[in-house]
Amino acid sequence: MNGLTVDIKVEENYYSLPPECLFSMAARNNPKRSYLFVSKLIGKHIPVRPRVPFITGFLLASRLAQALNITTDSGVGNDQVEQAAKALADDLKFDMESVIEKPIYHFPGQALFIGFAETATALGHSVFTSFTGNIHYLHTTRENLEGSFDTLYFTEDHCHAPDQRCLISNVELLKGNDLLVLIDDEITTGNTCLNIIKTIQNKFPQKKYAILTILDWRSKAAQEKYSRMERELGLQIEVISLIKGSFYAQGDSPTIDTPLTAPGGFIPKVNVMHQPMDFIYHPTSPGGSKDTYLGYTGRFGITVDNNRDLYREAKRIGHKLAQTRSGARTLCLGTGEFMYIPFLIAQFMGDGVWVQSTTRSPVHPCLKDDYAVKYAIPLEDPFRPDIKNFVYNIPPYYYDEVFIFWERSVQPEQVAPLVLALKRLGITCITFVIFCR
Repeated sequence: MNGLTVDIKVEENYYSLPPECLFSMAARNNPKRSYLFVSKLIGKHIPVRPRVPFITGFLLASRLAQALNITTDSGVGNDQVEQAAKALADDLKFDMESVIEKPIYHFPGQALFIGFAETATALGHSVFTSFTGNIHYLHTTRENLEGSFDTLYFTEDHCHAPDQRCLISNVELLKGNDLLVLIDDEITTGNTCLNIIKTIQNKFPQKKYAILTILDWRSKAAQEKYSRMERELGLQIEVISLIKGSFYAQGDSPTIDTPLTAPGGFIPKVNVMHQPMDFIYHPTSPGGSKDTYLGYTGRFGITVDNNRDLYREAKRIGHKLAQTRSGARTLCLGTGEFMYIPFLIAQFMGDGVWVQSTTRSPVHPCLKDDYAVKYAIPLEDPFRPDIKNFVYNIPPYYYDEVFIFWERSVQPEQVAPLVLALKRLGITCITFVIFCR
């Protein structure tokens, strides 16, 4: 776009996955970094079948298990891993339910898995779901809830929203680990991972880190930076990816302001379904508000037992929502960091279902065949109206209905641009699924 070019060289491709089925490219509205590797696997900018994020997490988990020499006696072996890779490459069906329901890799010691917000919250959770043992999952967040928790701050320097934090509701999660696993969808410089490692080591020193990522684009200089940190801190950092390579970007994308405007008129009817779960948090924010959040998300840390309970809850809700479907083509839309639970529920809603999520990432839409983002809907965050959000790649008259999943209660009037835009795209049925009041 406008002279922006990115040249890519793939050096390692562990499962022989065609790069074009893993990602595409787009220009983003960000002076810090003008290009964006848009994943076709995680359900953020591009809608995917519900199984795809879980297959991706399973393959990354399998790569980690192999690196750690973890075997399984559950009957899952190299054949099933190869079948999963083929399903991902060729868009084939794969029995993910058995893998999600029964974790297949038993971690022999103690470990903490951390997924990066906002793009990798579901990916990180999917990796965690493939393991069992004395392990926990936590995802980073941009939610400002530090009043109730011990908080670790770090930055994602190139990002449009650089400030990140880990909310530590239980400090034991960061003590005594044999391994701390960081999960992101792609790393370019790798600085974000180094930033969080330095932050954690200053307060809760760890023995060893593993970084899992779909794409590893670190240059030789960036890899040497990792080696220097290993020597300086006296620890081991292992990076494990599905694809490793290098790229060269040149040119800039233009800065374009996307106005948050919506057509006038009455807001169409929106169905609202409340689906409470029995594991919630009542954090007190610095401003004194007492909002409720789902404990199952991983924002506050979860156990294997919590994850098992979540599976049962999601299956129950998914079957219930399947009975309310009115169309053959259905989009299940997560919101921001709230991705894994909507995607898991969608697994049980029948055929003809796609999943994706809203995002804070500002990307230029362009109607080109080989371009990753063709359509864009801007909206305001209903909880922080000064923050722009977007939904990408919903073409006109493609879906019959949309289920929008909100962790906390939202009124249609709070996201009027989104509701009106969906109606203009020919979507006749919109349902808000709300979990916390």
